[in-house]
Amino acid sequence: MPKIVDYPEDAKYNIKSVSQRTGVQPVTLRAWERRYNILEPSRAQNGYRLYSERDIALLVWLKNQVDAGISISSAIADFRANTRKGISPEAVINTPSPTPSKRSSLPTSDFVKRLYHALVSRDETAATEVLEQALASFDLHALVEAILFPTLRDIGDAWYNGKIFVAVEHFASGFIRSKLMAIYQSMPVHRRVSYIMVGGAPGELHEIGSLVTAILLREAGYRVEYLGPDLPLDDLVQYIKEEKPKMVILSATIQEATEDLVKFDELISGVKPKPIFGYGGAAFNRHPELISKTPGSYLGETISQSIKTVQAILEGKKRDPLAG
Repeated sequence: MPKIVDYPEDAKYNIKSVSQRTGVQPVTLRAWERRYNILEPSRAQNGYRLYSERDIALLVWLKNQVDAGISISSAIADFRANTRKGISPEAVINTPSPTPSKRSSLPTSDFVKRLYHALVSRDETAATEVLEQALASFDLHALVEAILFPTLRDIGDAWYNGKIFVAVEHFASGFIRSKLMAIYQSMPVHRRVSYIMVGGAPGELHEIGSLVTAILLREAGYRVEYLGPDLPLDDLVQYIKEEKPKMVILSATIQEATEDLVKFDELISGVKPKPIFGYGGAAFNRHPELISKTPGSYLGETISQSIKTVQAILEGKKRDPLAG
């Protein structure tokens, strides 16, 4: 049986081909690379990752370990320990070799146009293909802020201007939510790092922003639990008392949903240890005067700012999200 070291090291396969071959989602693959430095892919002239047959063999072996109930950190530690001893695990790639192909060099605006057209046409197959290509071409931050959010804004504007039915807008947001949830659930769960709860404020029914926050924080290596929209605060406080998260993040897109957040910091004041309370969302962007009225930590105007603020808070560094 061939060993991982027996496979060639010439890098020629893009991340989409590797994902299809190994069953490891691109977002999971990137997370493993960043957190554990387990792979060092080459870069094509356009900057995109390229992988070798040996990389694929290693990923197949790691996925088999994880599927058998071994944590990814333990599997990687075992692989490195064996490598130091000159031992290479056995790995068999049972699927046909992926065909080398060039990653897309299309700008994000082209993806937005294609995804918009597919969604307003209710073409799930085409929309899925666009998203898969985008996932293979861009990191999660770019996918969210440069493709998904602009697409949703364009669809919202089309509904507001009477160009599409509200049912089509609901279809589009539901489709994107389902794809985001699949990404969230495919990412590794870390148990020995800061535990963060993320959800929507009471009365908040829009959840894509908070779901994206949960995904990007999980990608950043935190233990994240996404709780969904419209969280009743009394029940949430009791849950916090039992689970003891390090931080709780609530999102609000409408002004009415911010009203209960004013008292949330007081509600958790009796929890020992008291979690850090962070908040954000479109309601605070439209009404910045609400920030000074809401106790806790305002995370920032954009998702990227919010992630950076959370990281700074949990690392004990002060950061003013209003400063950019």
